[in-house]
Amino acid sequence: MHMNLYKESLAIALEAWEESNYEEDYARDFIYQSCDGHEVAIYHYRGVEFCHEQDTSEGEQWLEDCGGIAQEGDSFGQIACRIAFSTLLCAAEERLQDIINFRIKFDYD
Repeated sequence: MHMNLYKESLAIALEAWEESNYEEDYARDFIYQSCDGHEVAIYHYRGVEFCHEQDTSEGEQWLEDCGGIAQEGDSFGQIACRIAFSTLLCAAEERLQDIINFRIKFDYD
């Protein structure tokens, strides 16, 4: 499974934007929940695979800003899933911002 991070994060952001009736705060909550339930955030094998295939530096930084990547007692798979979740979350939030910026641009043109 080679995931295209851009396409996956865009799909999540578009669904969030539509499901939230174009409300940014609700869309961000939807994105968080979608990423938290995503297979790369749940299944250790998928998380490890995702981390192997993707640049996870943005997600790792997000985790560091939240208190750290690893927690005491974590397994390798748990850490990989946490990094995969945060990387997907950051990418989806960036895509949402792109969508909002694009919509605003067209609203005022």
